[in-house]
Amino acid sequence: MKKNALSVLRIMLPAAVLLLVVYQARKELAGLSVKETFLIINNVERSNLFILVFIGLMAVLAMSLYDFVLVRSLGMKISRWKTVRVSWIANSFNNVLGFGGLSGAGLRTILYKEHVSDVKLLIKGIATLATSVLLGLSVLSMFVFIGLLSPGKLIFEKTWLFLGAIGMALIVPVLIVYLIIKRKRGGAVEKGLRPSVFFSYLGASVCEWIAAGLVMYFSLITLGIDLDARKVLGVFAIASVAGMISLVPGGFGSFDLLFLVGMNQFGVDNEIILTAIVLYRLAYSFIPFGFGLLFAAADMTGNTIKKLEEKPIIAPAIETTNILLVLHRALLFRLLNGSLAVISFCCGAIILASAALPIDRSTLITDIPRHMLTVLNGLSISFGLILLIVPLELYKRTKRSLYLALTALAFAFVFSIFKGFNISAVFITPIVFILLILLRRQFTRERSVYTFVQMAWAAFIYLFALWNYNIIASIMWERLGHVVVKDYYIHSEQHVDYATVFALLFVPMFCIIFIWLFNRKVNPIGEEPDFEKLEQFLNEKGGNALSHLGFLGDKRFFYSSDGNALIQFAKIGQRLVVLGDPSGQKESFPLILQEFLHLADQKGYLVIFYQIEREDMALYHDFGYRFFKLGEEAIVDLNTFTIKGKKRAGLRAIYNRFEREGYTFHVEQPPFSSDFLNQLRNISDEWLGRKKEKGFSLGYFKEEYLQKAPIAVLKDEDGEIVAFMNIMPMYQEGEISIDLMRYSHKAPKGIMDALFIHLFQWGQEQGYTAFNMGMAPLSNVGTSFQSFWTERLAAVIFNNVSYLYSFSGLRSFKEKYKPEWRGKYLAYRKNRSLPATMFLVTRLIGRREK
Repeated sequence: MKKNALSVLRIMLPAAVLLLVVYQARKELAGLSVKETFLIINNVERSNLFILVFIGLMAVLAMSLYDFVLVRSLGMKISRWKTVRVSWIANSFNNVLGFGGLSGAGLRTILYKEHVSDVKLLIKGIATLATSVLLGLSVLSMFVFIGLLSPGKLIFEKTWLFLGAIGMALIVPVLIVYLIIKRKRGGAVEKGLRPSVFFSYLGASVCEWIAAGLVMYFSLITLGIDLDARKVLGVFAIASVAGMISLVPGGFGSFDLLFLVGMNQFGVDNEIILTAIVLYRLAYSFIPFGFGLLFAAADMTGNTIKKLEEKPIIAPAIETTNILLVLHRALLFRLLNGSLAVISFCCGAIILASAALPIDRSTLITDIPRHMLTVLNGLSISFGLILLIVPLELYKRTKRSLYLALTALAFAFVFSIFKGFNISAVFITPIVFILLILLRRQFTRERSVYTFVQMAWAAFIYLFALWNYNIIASIMWERLGHVVVKDYYIHSEQHVDYATVFALLFVPMFCIIFIWLFNRKVNPIGEEPDFEKLEQFLNEKGGNALSHLGFLGDKRFFYSSDGNALIQFAKIGQRLVVLGDPSGQKESFPLILQEFLHLADQKGYLVIFYQIEREDMALYHDFGYRFFKLGEEAIVDLNTFTIKGKKRAGLRAIYNRFEREGYTFHVEQPPFSSDFLNQLRNISDEWLGRKKEKGFSLGYFKEEYLQKAPIAVLKDEDGEIVAFMNIMPMYQEGEISIDLMRYSHKAPKGIMDALFIHLFQWGQEQGYTAFNMGMAPLSNVGTSFQSFWTERLAAVIFNNVSYLYSFSGLRSFKEKYKPEWRGKYLAYRKNRSLPATMFLVTRLIGRREK
């Protein structure tokens, strides 16, 4: 009960504080204009903006003092540059994501863990570091109450704010008194609270908060506001206290609105304050966060990301069932693993904005024809849009996404220069390009398979971004073009519309051609059919009821690294359909599945397993598969089979009738003569009629295939073959099966029963103990009203497309032989459409190789 109350409080408190601040500042926010803010920023001297960004970066760099104290206190053997990188990643993420320091604590735990022998000691040290952030703010709050800093009347705006500032100011004095008392009494002080460590953290924290306050102060100076630094730092301190209390990520909203209210009390215009806050956030939060993503892209990959995913420690002694923490942890992992994707997306957004917003525009060539300028602008927009889409695959570290991103960055850079470029776009694109080149070894997968939802998202991002470009660019060129655009540049709505239409047509065409060219170079998985190697393997290692279908030649083979297991599969689209369970030794099944699935993932294929047995379903489940029951196969026990007795009177009558009419049963052994195979082909063609042969999981009439095993035939009294079945070895002791079952138009009713009875008797004579009659597809599958609709739909697809005959009555035909029924299943990936999967499988079965 207590935990639930705390969880609710953690959610409600930030929201309540933010709502209170918004309510208090509603008058001040009225009438604020984003357009006015845009114009103010545009009129600022660019040198001052660069200085502001530099100060912001230095302020974030100053926060590395915390990490140097931590490293020294724990005796970690780590380089200074590594310490700075870890600090930058942790602090830049913490400035944006916040959550009371959870981001920084989690990242430091992951990145420092391998450098300490005692993880518990590291966690305690990080907990001390996380709480020491308040020390500097406590000192600034003390300065407010003793008059060194002057926040004006802001501190008295709300009672909770006044009490919060008092509580914050008391933190340092209380801790100092605590240390003095402990020392006088001779009591043991925790290692993290030793005086030397405490005062080191205190100095680091004071430096951090003063540096952050100076960033805000210089933001106002940049905008021409000449105000006493003590007033700015005083308002900054009290607004920061509110941001800390709110627990809102990065203090966004609560800090900003209180700072706006406080500065407004000193007579500063709201538009100027809002602009200063925007500049502060850019210089102190978002630009450093961009560099943090760059460091994370280089450092937090491979084993580090795997550790974070498997053991995502966010902070010590935190109740991880709190929904905020769960969502925060998921967001943190996504950002780290997708740092390159985020960087690419931001770069695309900047390129698109540079084309839409007439700011800082320069050009190398001033006399380009207007129609050519429109094309160049359209190309720049197009490659910016591609950089917005490619992160969907860049997140998965595929080579295809790497080459596409590099191509888009290179062309975007070139076209931005020629069309008239924005300084930010031209500065950032080469950095991202170089970063991708340096990290190219991380891209090990060839490509990725897109689901319908992912493609829909890509289309949505592409169209939404293009639509917004058209609206924003039209407005900006119309209202601001005469102010900031030079005479040589186009600033008309017609130009924007032409560029939009060009990008609308160019992006899909370019992506399709690029993907088609790349996919042509992807090497296939596995080996071409080698029947001698396959036969040797099956005879030595064993197989199953479907292994013999490998001799059809319409599938590829994949052998395990230890040579003890084999998978046969075929490709359709971007999917690999594996026929049955692996052949060979069961001990090697986990190995071959792991190797095959890993290679398929690297090549960008999804894997489907068709007709697997129930016994190994747990193994597929461990690899993230779901199951659909395809039907059941009938296994006749030859040890107990007989046509004697009252219960088998019907079978005995069929057998005796064919005996009286002079029909004879023969099992012919390969190699077969051309004349014999021609007789069988005529029967097969009669049986097929206008229907086409199937393949993959069904045998078809192919002489090379039929030469691999005996064929059972039934001849009439004139010695003419009227029906045949090819016997299919199962490569397991005592078991046998059949594949093709075909008869001519002359065959009397009951011919298949007669052939089966003779085969059973022949199998008994040969010492076989079990006869596999094959599967009765969709036996009791998807027939119930309570069945999942996907199973019912898949059943309809499978029943109407897959085979040559209807499944109705097939189970009852086999049931007369009293077989044991064994389930057969389809294993498909989670989050994939079952009906779509079944449709692809049925297409593959109907696509027989010639």
